[in-house]
Amino acid sequence: MKFKIGDKVKYLDEIGEGIVKKIYGDLVIVEDSLGFEIPMKETKLILVKSANNVDEITENKLENTENTKSKNTNIRSDKSTKQFKDGIYLTINPQNPNIPIASPHAVYLVNFTSMDIYFVLHKVIIGQIETKHGIIEKYSAINIGNLKIEDMPNEIDYVLQSIIISRDKVFLPFLHQFPIKKNMLLKEDNYSENPFFNEKSIPVLIRLESELIEYKLNKKEKIDPEINIKKSKERIINETSVIEKYLKTPNLAEVDLHLEKLVDNPQNISPDMALNVQLSFFKQCLESAIEKGIDKVVFIHGVGAGVLKSEMYKILKNYPDLYYGDAPIRQYGIGATEVYIKPIKI
Repeated sequence: MKFKIGDKVKYLDEIGEGIVKKIYGDLVIVEDSLGFEIPMKETKLILVKSANNVDEITENKLENTENTKSKNTNIRSDKSTKQFKDGIYLTINPQNPNIPIASPHAVYLVNFTSMDIYFVLHKVIIGQIETKHGIIEKYSAINIGNLKIEDMPNEIDYVLQSIIISRDKVFLPFLHQFPIKKNMLLKEDNYSENPFFNEKSIPVLIRLESELIEYKLNKKEKIDPEINIKKSKERIINETSVIEKYLKTPNLAEVDLHLEKLVDNPQNISPDMALNVQLSFFKQCLESAIEKGIDKVVFIHGVGAGVLKSEMYKILKNYPDLYYGDAPIRQYGIGATEVYIKPIKI
């Protein structure tokens, strides 16, 4: 069915309706009741009411830009680009700049800094994660994927982990999470000139170079030997007494290894880092229990994919005098391991 500008239509596979505002071949731009322009395939629409002004309707044709490239270098003026300070950006570039809201888009990670960057970028769509990693040289960009507006969910989450590569300084790695919303691509005002590309695109600032945190290396200072020994003893005491916080009885401790129990903002920690935190704390508690001579420790780790439990068992194999196995399901449910520090009394 051929639609016309002004037709009232409703969506075939979802709830909602609107007015046809633009037509590009088989792609129809529908304005909904909130004023948002939604690109839809012609086959996904049903005509509700035909437009009255049929004679005034004109149909725009979508230009084929698959093999076209700009031959001119776009020279930026200070006015158009001075707002862009050195930093790390993500840009969304329409493949057809003439009709950006109806065009497929390329997504670039831009390193607009004076240093090379190693990155790991996670793209999260409805629970599914796509990961890309590599090195971006200074003042360069890398394509990290493509987007089609009509196939996009309302929001895509990106998580960027970065390590700055510098010969002169040491910088702390950083993690930044940010969303790309479908509505961003549907507003032509969001597309602007920038110093990265010749055509207008949507630039998203991730981190300014001036905001990167330099790690200050402490100079070695002379320390009073007596003070140093005192601090070492305090550290050892603290490490060996960590299990006391989890004592249920003088001879039983229960330690919850779920990440949210161990760190603040667990959503900002990568899976590999999370596992390292959990295993490190598990071993610390185990050593503390052995030092204190506690009879039994129950470690609550949950079910999940079983990775944490498997790694815990690998560590426990290094302690031949310990007995360990699944904790009672009736008491702890599925997902707990009990470790006997002292021999089981028969």
